[in-house]
Amino acid sequence: MFNASFNCNVCDAANIFSPPGDWRESPSCTTCGSSVRTRQLVYCLTMRLFGEGRTLPTLRANEIRGIGLSDSEILASRLVESFDYINTFYHAEPKLDICNPGAAWIGKNDFLISSDVFEHVPSPVQSAFDGAFAVLSPGAIFVLTVPFDQRSATTEHFPNAKHFRLVDFDDEWLLVGKTDAGTYEVHKDLIFHGGPGTTVEMRFFSRQAVIAHLEAAGFIDVQVHDQAVPEYGIFPPHHEGLPITARKPSLNA
Repeated sequence: MFNASFNCNVCDAANIFSPPGDWRESPSCTTCGSSVRTRQLVYCLTMRLFGEGRTLPTLRANEIRGIGLSDSEILASRLVESFDYINTFYHAEPKLDICNPGAAWIGKNDFLISSDVFEHVPSPVQSAFDGAFAVLSPGAIFVLTVPFDQRSATTEHFPNAKHFRLVDFDDEWLLVGKTDAGTYEVHKDLIFHGGPGTTVEMRFFSRQAVIAHLEAAGFIDVQVHDQAVPEYGIFPPHHEGLPITARKPSLNA
């Protein structure tokens, strides 16, 4: 543990970095409550858009249109002040199914943020990467986080379940999946993000698989961001689940 002064790039407040517990997720800005992950997302976004890290309160770029996939309120409330930004949801308005985006979303956005979402979408996960590519305009930026490590291949927890439901049975959560063959599977010992019954983890990614999915969708300039940025309180605690950015090719590329 150490103490370091920093300026939060989410709210522009001065802080001392001394977070307890999980550095990636624990609130470490005493003003807005942003975590290292949130500040990494802002840093990666502004670096790819402007060529340098910027703090959101200093930005008024309403000509830049972006969307988020269930971004945290801490992040979304600041992005909407800096950009022409909409936070979208799978089960609530404004709705966006990134695996099957509707025509209203296609090709109209200068950036997309997806933070710890793609590990929860149904198989095949490539459809989510393809959807991300589709909603972006040429030259636009994709900022992504998912849980990954150096394993040789992505671990799919329910590889055969193409359709599924979560069932609370005698205080135990079960996933009941239907396969393409029409048979059913029952899975227990589920991993939830955000508490039981909320969002079940469908997979844990391989780092190389994430890059391959992005490239298969058509993205270029894929970058994994593992650098510390002390001035913004960004100290990556490990080399797993780091932010990844990519770009949709320009029309003249």
